[in-house]
Amino acid sequence: MKGKSENVEFQIGIDLFSVFDNFVEVRQRPHDPKPLRGRTVRSYKQARDAFQIALRRSTDGLSLKRMVADVIDEKLKSGTMTATGMNVYIRALNSFFSWCYDMGHLSGRIKIALIEVERRKRPKVLSDDGIQNWKQFRATTLSQLRAQCLALLILDTGLRIEECLGLRETDLDWTGDRLWVKGKGGSNREAPVSTEGRKLLKRYIATTVAFRAGEDSFVFSTKSGKPLSYRNSLRDLKSIAKRLNAEWVGWHSLRRTFATAYLKNGGVLTDLQEILGHADTRTTLLYLGKNIDDIVDNHDQRSPLAVSHKRRSKSRAAHADHLNNIGSALAIRFRQRR
Repeated sequence: MKGKSENVEFQIGIDLFSVFDNFVEVRQRPHDPKPLRGRTVRSYKQARDAFQIALRRSTDGLSLKRMVADVIDEKLKSGTMTATGMNVYIRALNSFFSWCYDMGHLSGRIKIALIEVERRKRPKVLSDDGIQNWKQFRATTLSQLRAQCLALLILDTGLRIEECLGLRETDLDWTGDRLWVKGKGGSNREAPVSTEGRKLLKRYIATTVAFRAGEDSFVFSTKSGKPLSYRNSLRDLKSIAKRLNAEWVGWHSLRRTFATAYLKNGGVLTDLQEILGHADTRTTLLYLGKNIDDIVDNHDQRSPLAVSHKRRSKSRAAHADHLNNIGSALAIRFRQRR
C-alpha cells in the first residue's frame, strides 16, 4: 500500500469470519465505487471459506498473518490450488482487511504479499481466415446459433462475454446503432455496433423469439428463458471450435481480436479504450501484445516529424534531380555548339 505502513501488532477482538459476509454484502451495494458482481462475489466467498480457520482463530495481527501463510503453503504444496488462483484469494483477503481497518474492526493495517507467478501469455488472436470460418459456420441447434452469434457480436463490438450474457432486448438501440452495456464494476457505457452486427442481432432475435418472454428478457437465454451461464456458453464455444477443426480460442481471444483489428484498420486508441470500457489506456495497450510491432512499423507514416522529414528529403531529392537535368541539358547544348 503506497504511503500506508503495515502494523500487525494489534489484538483482534471479533470473529473475522462472521464479519466477512457483511463485507461482501456492503461491497455489492450500488453506491460502492466498484461494486462486486457475479463471479467476483463467488471468488470472495471461496476465499473466506479457504481461510476460515485463520479468520476464526486469530487473536492478533501476527497470528493472523502466520495462519494465513500456513493455509497458503498447505494448499500450494498439496496441489489443490495454483499460485495464480491463490493470488485471487489473497487479493480478496487484502480487500477485506483494508475494509476492516476502515470500519474500525481492526486497529492496524495488514496486507498479505502476492505470490510471484510467471507472467501469463496473452490470449491468441484469430486470423482473417479464422474470422471467416466463424462467419460461415452453419448452426443446426439453438446452442450453436447462440454461441456463433455471441462470438460474432464480440468480434464486432469488443464486449466482454459477461456483458453480452447480461444484455436485455431493451439494451439494444436499433436507431442509434449502439448497445447499452452494464460493464465491469457496475459501470454503464454505450458500445457501438456496426450495420452487420445490427443485422446479426436482429436475425438472431427473430429466430429465437419463442424462447424469450417480453422485451425485457435476456437476449442470450436458454430454451426456458433463463439467462445463459458463463460455463455453458464456454461449452458451446468449444463445441463449435471443434467442429471447425480450429485452434482453440476463448471468449477473451475474440475481444482481443476485435481490439487489434480495430487499431490495425485505423482506429484511434482512445476510442478503443472507450469501446472496451477501460479506465486506463495502459490496460488497452496490453491487448496489443505482439501487434505493437505493426504500430512501430507504421510509425514513420504517422509521425509528423518523420513525415515532414520525408517530405523535405523528397523535395531535396527532386531539387537535386532538377539540377542534374539542367546540367545534362546544358552539357548537351554545349556539345552541339562545338
